[in-house]
Amino acid sequence: CSHAGLVDEGFFYFNSLCQYPDITPTLDHYNCMVDLLCRAGRLDEAVNFMDKMPFQPNAMTWMIVLGSCRIHGRVDLGRCAAEHALLLDPQLSSAYV
Repeated sequence: CSHAGLVDEGFFYFNSLCQYPDITPTLDHYNCMVDLLCRAGRLDEAVNFMDKMPFQPNAMTWMIVLGSCRIHGRVDLGRCAAEHALLLDPQLSSAYV
């Protein structure tokens, strides 16, 4: 869904997954949704989604946002994403670029 820009379809399947009591979405599922929003250029929605996740965003979550900030020209948010990624993983050399 993320590579094709199918945001609504991605959310449909994510929300469907959440309806099953015996299936609990993992951080990887949430990261996929952040990636979906970011690839569609909906960075503010992605950060809003991250704020509502039942998990703390990890370095990968912030790297997804950082990569999209570069593509979409969001220097302000990119700086914030890089800072968060480096706090979580100081050895992450790609966040320094």
